Amino acid sequence: MISFEEAVKTILENTKTVGLEKVFLNEALGRVLAEDIYADRDNPPADNSGMDGFAVRYEDIKGATEEAPAVLQIIAESKAGGELVKVEPKTAAYIYTGGLIPEGADTVVQKELTKVEDGKVFIFQELPKGSNIRPQGGDYRKGDLLIKAGTLLRPPEIGILSSVNRPTVYVYQRPRVAVLTTGDEILDVGEPVEKLSQIRTSNTYSLYAQIIEAGGIPVIIGFSKDTPEDTERKLSYAKSCDVLLTTGGVSVGEYDLVKDFVVKVLGVDILFWKVRQKPGKPVAFGVWGEDRRKLFFGIPGNPVASMVVFENMVKPALRKMQGLSRVFNPVVKAKLAGGYRRKKGERVEFIRVALELADEGFVARPFGKQGSNILTGMVFAHGFGIIDVGVTEVKDGEYIKVVIFDKSFMDGVFDG
Repeated sequence: MISFEEAVKTILENTKTVGLEKVFLNEALGRVLAEDIYADRDNPPADNSGMDGFAVRYEDIKGATEEAPAVLQIIAESKAGGELVKVEPKTAAYIYTGGLIPEGADTVVQKELTKVEDGKVFIFQELPKGSNIRPQGGDYRKGDLLIKAGTLLRPPEIGILSSVNRPTVYVYQRPRVAVLTTGDEILDVGEPVEKLSQIRTSNTYSLYAQIIEAGGIPVIIGFSKDTPEDTERKLSYAKSCDVLLTTGGVSVGEYDLVKDFVVKVLGVDILFWKVRQKPGKPVAFGVWGEDRRKLFFGIPGNPVASMVVFENMVKPALRKMQGLSRVFNPVVKAKLAGGYRRKKGERVEFIRVALELADEGFVARPFGKQGSNILTGMVFAHGFGIIDVGVTEVKDGEYIKVVIFDKSFMDGVFDG
């Protein structure tokens, strides 16, 4: 049995990126960029106005006041998308936001500081030279590196790609993740319950959702009964995927067949089995396929253990496969409300906590029932409080680290 830290290190050391693909800009949101993006020209491409008003020569408005306004003849107009115009001494041009700064002009006076009468503009205030002008290249210059490969594409990056005329872009492929649920007692949604011992799957669809959130493509390859024949047949369906994720069947019982059969059917090289963590002790990890590029995760069948192992171990691997360098969920320090006790401190423990943001910082409140089968605890949780090895008690008000997997507790928080 290895430590949690050793397990995560082993997983990431054996995780490689998947291939690249070109996608259209409207499909790029949430994908990971696989190429550097450079500016194809200056932005703005020329000096332009940041305000509706009048383009003038600074010399012509110097000393202007309400009592003694500068009076200039209006001779031109500059609109966004229009042609370049010119001003002469003692003249001005109407200008609109985004309009090109006329030849000869060096200042823009906002409309509110002026009055127009008989084709002339009265300017009631001297402004500093260059006021309200957006300079050429003020945002970026031609050849500037704007977005680095490995960046998660958000709306701002999509805007940049559009501004540099990139209708398509190379991104990392999303890994295909096969999900196999095992156990005679497991029923799919919609199947009738015929025995008291039967239960409907939760892991299959919670994992399906977690895979999507992590950027992967879930592929449900079926529900395997506890027989060698069915297990072998269902495992063969995973061959077209990048990752195989099984839930259940990796413990020490007579019918826990998965760990042995992934070796037989897929040639998986098991790198570790059992991790010094709670929940999620009986987790297996291995590599398989050409160049050992594919991953295998054997996750416990208990619903909470399944979700905890995914967030802490599988998700970082999926994010690395997509080219991301920052692969882990955020971790914060939080004050533990109510304290927490346990009998043994042999394993690192991840307890479900609800989070809130108070004046003194983050506050974590443990969910009462911490059993690995209590799925309702995950509904109320925003993160996993970390109880380190050797620690049997954390007192009320002491600080712990919390792995945040749900940021919704921050929604609506604004100190404006």
